[in-house]
Amino acid sequence: MSELGPAVVLMSRAPRRGFVQQALEPLLGADGSLALHSALLVRAATWAREVAGDHVYVAYEPADARTELTGLLGTRIRYFPQNGEGIASRTAAASAHVFSGGERPLLIVWPDLVRLRPEHAEHALDDLSCGCDVVLGPVFDGGLYLIGVRRPAAALFSLSERTWRSAELVSSAVAAAHEAGLEIGLLRAERGLHRPADARAALADPLLDAGLARILSRAR
Repeated sequence: MSELGPAVVLMSRAPRRGFVQQALEPLLGADGSLALHSALLVRAATWAREVAGDHVYVAYEPADARTELTGLLGTRIRYFPQNGEGIASRTAAASAHVFSGGERPLLIVWPDLVRLRPEHAEHALDDLSCGCDVVLGPVFDGGLYLIGVRRPAAALFSLSERTWRSAELVSSAVAAAHEAGLEIGLLRAERGLHRPADARAALADPLLDAGLARILSRAR
């Protein structure tokens, strides 16, 4: 494996009212959903800089979102627009963009967790350094919060869009990786902040960050 240190790419949406965390709007309102999205992005970017230093990227949508994200996250990050249709093609394009600058272990992250911990990065990078080709961080209700890869993983990104959006994503990804002869590692499953039940569960956590608690306490 390359001796280069890790890189992180955050798959991000523009912080725009009515454009983000829409499933939580009945609970938080449009302004609360925007505040939550922005807070999660800032926390994810801070985590990413601690993991990868100056090798942090933001793959953003829509294509005109760069100014808003730079204003929120700062200039120490490398920004580029997402490319492709659907989660699979956009994630594949983002990983290819980063790998084109030199091979390194790459963590692809969706900023949907209440807490991204140092252990998430440590365990993923440990698995990659021990021979895993792909590491998956699953979300309880389907989907992923993190993918770790040592090199472009065509077998993973060739899964259908329907599969990427289903509760069977992890089992399908594991099967595809094994069929392609890839070693795969799994992180512990986490709860994302996707639905009102997730917000209520987060509020019940005594370790919840005070800033996020203030936002989530706006629940109607």
